[in-house]
Amino acid sequence: MKDEVDFFNPMILVVGILAFLAMGYIGSFNYRFEDPLKLEVILTVALACIVFIVGYLISAKKVNPKNSSDFDFLGEKLLLSLTIIALILQTLNLVLLGGIPLFDSTLKANATTNIWRVAYPLFLIMVNLLLAKHYSRKYLILVLAGGLIFGLNGYRTSVLGILGSSFITLYYLDKVSRKMGIAFIALIVAGLMAVGYIASQSIATQHWTLNPLELIFYRAAFTLEVLEKIIPLAGTTNGKILSMIFSSGSPRTFIGNYVLHYDVCLTSTLFGPVMLDFGHIGLTIQMLFMGVFLGILNKLKKGFGIGIYSIILTHTIIWIETGPTDIMVWFLYLIGLFYITISFKKK
Repeated sequence: MKDEVDFFNPMILVVGILAFLAMGYIGSFNYRFEDPLKLEVILTVALACIVFIVGYLISAKKVNPKNSSDFDFLGEKLLLSLTIIALILQTLNLVLLGGIPLFDSTLKANATTNIWRVAYPLFLIMVNLLLAKHYSRKYLILVLAGGLIFGLNGYRTSVLGILGSSFITLYYLDKVSRKMGIAFIALIVAGLMAVGYIASQSIATQHWTLNPLELIFYRAAFTLEVLEKIIPLAGTTNGKILSMIFSSGSPRTFIGNYVLHYDVCLTSTLFGPVMLDFGHIGLTIQMLFMGVFLGILNKLKKGFGIGIYSIILTHTIIWIETGPTDIMVWFLYLIGLFYITISFKKK
């Protein structure tokens, strides 16, 4: 499959962006009280896609695909042990919370504890490295267990992060048959819709009448509407959001207060935070960097490199809606940078 067409090369991010834009545009007709998305939003998204493509094309010409390296000290037993430890930590996290955040909005607001901040990236990284270097069908049970246990936190991003990155890793290992591919994609879609819908119904202060599919289009429309409101404010926060990502505070809550003027945690697309901080120049730099960075990682995917690329690509796709405001995902980028560095030093 992967020898014919590389379905998960970095250009999949552009496909995801355009699909999200289309869903949001459709949703803006059905679920908003204002006019449909303005032309400025579409042009901003188009600019971001073009710059990303330029960055990817630059990396495609400059990187030798044979330059790759592995973390040889990470043996199968160690990776398996750390994966199981991560699952135990998240289970402990749920026990200490005293309930299931998926079914309780109050618990969900406090579910991303320090234990979770260790457990989720640990599981995500270790299970993908385990699959990439020591693949065995039995390890797919760990993937499903992780999707379930972390999904109980009530966040769709955890489900997509685990199932999506694992699927891409299996794809590059050539372990995805047509039937398995359909089943895995169906599982991811069903998981995302279920977690998103159940979590929305558990919010005591809100009463949703949308079905799970309608909710997806609504969320896309609302998130793009936030971007629409950000564009006139471009460059006015002068790097505050970026500084909050790497310090204390909640960047998404700050965006809610700054843009909509009330205390709410907002997703603002891949482009919103950098637009607020640094305007169109910042957006151009960010998208150029991502194009080059993902392009290099794509060329270096071998052994552990497959797992690293899968993790970072998946979470960058997640950022299309949520925005790059998670220090944990930037930590994944740092791992990718380390992998790139040792790969070139090895050459």
